[in-house]
Amino acid sequence: MVEETIRSIRETENQADEIVRTAEERSLAILEEAKKQAEQTAAELTGRAKAEALASAERAKEEGGRAEEASAEEIEKDIRALKDLALVREKEAVNLVISLLA
Repeated sequence: MVEETIRSIRETENQADEIVRTAEERSLAILEEAKKQAEQTAAELTGRAKAEALASAERAKEEGGRAEEASAEEIEKDIRALKDLALVREKEAVNLVISLLA
């Protein structure tokens, strides 16, 4: 009877050791899987952030180009207005000189 009790205790201890080993292995596997998922999620988030940043930069570049074109058109209008005014002033100056010579 004592031998059976001792054998039963040893079997129980062996089973407990096996349960602990199995739990440790599962724990390590779970941690490894969690680490892989975290790395994958981080990579996906980084990729999305880069894509959004590139898209934002492209939009800003396009907006800058449109603003530059609008400014260039406004400058061209100002130049035409100044040339027209210069022609008017030139005619006035010519007419003034002619009137003074006459």
